[in-house]
Amino acid sequence: MDTFFSEGARVWLRDKEQLLPSTVSSCDDLSLVLTTDYGKVMYLQRAELNREMVYAMHPSSVHGVEDMSTLTELHEAAIMHNLYLRYQKDNIYTNIGSILAAVNPYKQIPGLYDSTSVDLYSKHQMGELPPHIFAIANECYRCLWKRHDSQCVLISGESGAGKTESTKLLLKFLSVMSQYSLGTPMSESNTRVEQALVQSSPIMEAFGNAKTVYNNNSSRFGKFIQLNFSQNGNIQGGCIIDYLLEKNRVVRQNPGERNYHIFYALLAGADKDHRDMYLLSDGAEAYHYLSQSGCVQDSSLDDKQLFDSVMEALKVMEFTEEEIRDVFKLLSAVLQMGNIEFMTAGGAQITTNAVVNNVSELLGLDSFQLSEVLTQRSMILRGEEICSPLTVEQAVDSRDSVAMALYSQCFSWIIMRINQKIKGKENFKSIGILDIFGFENFEVNRFEQFNINYANEKLQEYFNKHIFSLEQLEYNREGIQWEAIDWMDNAECLDLVEKKLGMLALINEESRFPKGTDYTLLEKLHSRHAGNHYYVKPRVTDHQFGIKHYAGEVLYDVRGYWRRTETRSEMTFCLFSKTADWTLSMTFSSVSQFRDSLHSLMATLSASNPFFVRCIKPNMDKKPNQFDPDVVLNQLRYSGMLETVKIRRAGFPVRRTFKDFNSRSVQDDLKDKAVPRDERQCCLEILNLHDQTKREFQLGKSK
Repeated sequence: MDTFFSEGARVWLRDKEQLLPSTVSSCDDLSLVLTTDYGKVMYLQRAELNREMVYAMHPSSVHGVEDMSTLTELHEAAIMHNLYLRYQKDNIYTNIGSILAAVNPYKQIPGLYDSTSVDLYSKHQMGELPPHIFAIANECYRCLWKRHDSQCVLISGESGAGKTESTKLLLKFLSVMSQYSLGTPMSESNTRVEQALVQSSPIMEAFGNAKTVYNNNSSRFGKFIQLNFSQNGNIQGGCIIDYLLEKNRVVRQNPGERNYHIFYALLAGADKDHRDMYLLSDGAEAYHYLSQSGCVQDSSLDDKQLFDSVMEALKVMEFTEEEIRDVFKLLSAVLQMGNIEFMTAGGAQITTNAVVNNVSELLGLDSFQLSEVLTQRSMILRGEEICSPLTVEQAVDSRDSVAMALYSQCFSWIIMRINQKIKGKENFKSIGILDIFGFENFEVNRFEQFNINYANEKLQEYFNKHIFSLEQLEYNREGIQWEAIDWMDNAECLDLVEKKLGMLALINEESRFPKGTDYTLLEKLHSRHAGNHYYVKPRVTDHQFGIKHYAGEVLYDVRGYWRRTETRSEMTFCLFSKTADWTLSMTFSSVSQFRDSLHSLMATLSASNPFFVRCIKPNMDKKPNQFDPDVVLNQLRYSGMLETVKIRRAGFPVRRTFKDFNSRSVQDDLKDKAVPRDERQCCLEILNLHDQTKREFQLGKSK
């Protein structure tokens, strides 16, 4: 080890299991004082130092790089430090080859997304300008013609990492490219489609987003936006597919969180005439479904402004006055449903009849029939209908199930209406954008978190397949010399969840069993999977099971599982089966239905050329200019960022068949020379003109 470090020298300091970027503050023959970039001061004795504890930092790590595959030092600390250096300068985007890492700044950065920036990135190839979400969008758009196949962008990251904003920026750029595609006539219908895509965002956010402990505007549903392009480059239409709306949020939220934005917006924005029409009280505090969490307002959220934005968007999207009125009536009915209370008197009895009357009036139902459905269970026995009273607890569950079903159906209908507005005829190729909730691990994790994390496991499998498996397979097939990279395979975890006798099958089976309960389900899960390495059977609790996900271990609470996985809510079906109103045709999605829709999504993605955007949140407090290394490091680890950097550095991101490469290059490079007949030899001669060291390219068998 060097016996002397000069003041100001940049070094790596090993502290426990981590390497910390540090600066030499002072040094003499006996001691060394280091200050880490994250504010920690370390006093070290020279006699105790060795090369493993402190060593000089490579210049590429000192100054930072735009593409982390060019880093000389390949370890977690160097990757995190590179992100930190760029974050400090408001350079929130960093490339890893063709993959984009995006650190949420939690603030506006002037000029980053303005029209000048859109125009600039639209005129340059990937890599010619600093990393940017617009560079990904531009390359994705160009690949429709370069590769002649459909494209997709997968945006991943934890809640609060910036996935939804990234989606909106991609849509913004692609809309501009559509409008200004060269030689394309700007028809009125094209303008309407692009405008509809932009205007759909505030509607979907209002009805599908909520304030959580991690994010004030957290998407509580996943969406796959498919844009269909014509041969000339115009967006001809599109389709939005929604996944896993968090229905449970309608009836309960964790402390400090809120229900869906639209409820607060309606209460803040509706004038007196509309409040009277919708039978609304004055404030959110009056409604159990809004006040139970202790958070009805947030200084960063303007509910009145959101209401105005939603109203404008609904009109642009050509929702009729009657449709808008029906939606708001339904929202009011859901809110008031939560204020229905019960007491025990030979079974559950409603004590708030005035509220029941309001709900019935808003939904156009008979109040007596609504009361019966909420307090009694009916079944057909030997051809005769038998009614039995519910307990108060069962009646509350019944009430909440109806409220969740109402809101879920309303949300699905809104997505359907948006799709009617943006659908088109001509479809040359498509670009799909997947914005789906990140991995979740709360204090209490229920059925919703199980589904969300299952979806994330599938997407991580897709990422692994494209970045690691297919990459290594192609190099081996082409005979390319390179160093194989170890990576974390989550196939066995997915087998635990979705194989023939896996967890999904057991959950679905138990939901159909007449005497099935949460605890019989847990017993079956323990019995079948306790020996699986990825399954966790807690020693203490009697209502939990766990899974060792790629992102970490999560314990799930089974209480309420059985009720949430029923394929149909009988009490809701009995109430609403006699009406043809659009709002009241109720069915619940089963686990198997979600699995099928997820597999359908994966099939669509597998038929497309993927781009990946990895969103990273720099801290848990949603604050600007604050970089928490522990928070970032955890995200880097479970997203496989280190392995991704290694494989991108070891590999060759640009691949061309010999024929394609020659067709692009022969005319310029060999115009005064004899062109070899052998395509491989021709490629070699062209490449040797540009890189005689042969370090920057390799020739395979066909590329």
